Amino acid sequence: MIVVSGSCIDFEKERPKIMEFIGTLEWGAHTEGNVECSSMGKSLGWDFFRLYFNPDFVEKLLDIHPDINKQEGNTLEDRFVLWLNKKLKKLKLEYFLKLSDVPREQTSGFRLNPENYRDDDWMEKMR
Repeated sequence: MIVVSGSCIDFEKERPKIMEFIGTLEWGAHTEGNVECSSMGKSLGWDFFRLYFNPDFVEKLLDIHPDINKQEGNTLEDRFVLWLNKKLKKLKLEYFLKLSDVPREQTSGFRLNPENYRDDDWMEKMR
């Protein structure tokens, strides 16, 4: 699941506009995107929301809109959010979007065992 966080001034008024835009993307891709748009609450006059995209839907959009890959992002998800933001701005829909959650591989840190690199003689030489 690709999770995009966003903010706007009045979510209740803006949600139908967002879903209409998503509907045009689904219509163009000839598939149901199962995109969910939900509120996360209000703070300091801003309404925060999240968009949940199915990765398969994004892959289909990539086939239809190859300019997604022309955006300046490291991952497909980054490029998709940048492309989505530009498309919304062209429609004069001003939202602040950012990638919220990307599944990443967990890595454990690299640690050196000091016992393998120092001994008492070495420490005496360093004094």
